[in-house]
Amino acid sequence: MLAGVSDKQDRRRSARVPVSVPIEIRDPHGFSVHSTTDLSVGGAFFGFSIPNEVGAKVSVSVNIPGEEPIACEGEVVNVPDRRNFGMGVRFLNMSAEDQQRLEAFTSRVAVAR
Repeated sequence: MLAGVSDKQDRRRSARVPVSVPIEIRDPHGFSVHSTTDLSVGGAFFGFSIPNEVGAKVSVSVNIPGEEPIACEGEVVNVPDRRNFGMGVRFLNMSAEDQQRLEAFTSRVAVAR
């Protein structure tokens, strides 16, 4: 985390873009595919997914249309309401090249809106 920046601010330093893309989440119990409600270079939120526990480490594969998937690690950081489902995942250890590709995609989506 950056010095003097709270954890919440650090998680939100990348602009969120409302977009639906499929993301595969793998954990020790198997895998599932979720559709994002918003996406940024720092992570994603899934509004209608069955959540993992906060703090769970997962493998992530972001499927950007027309491109190779972006693979990285992730951590579940937010489960706002278990009755209605949903979860937020922070992306970890993403390569610089994949960060650039994800930033370019979210920028294109933001401009198109």
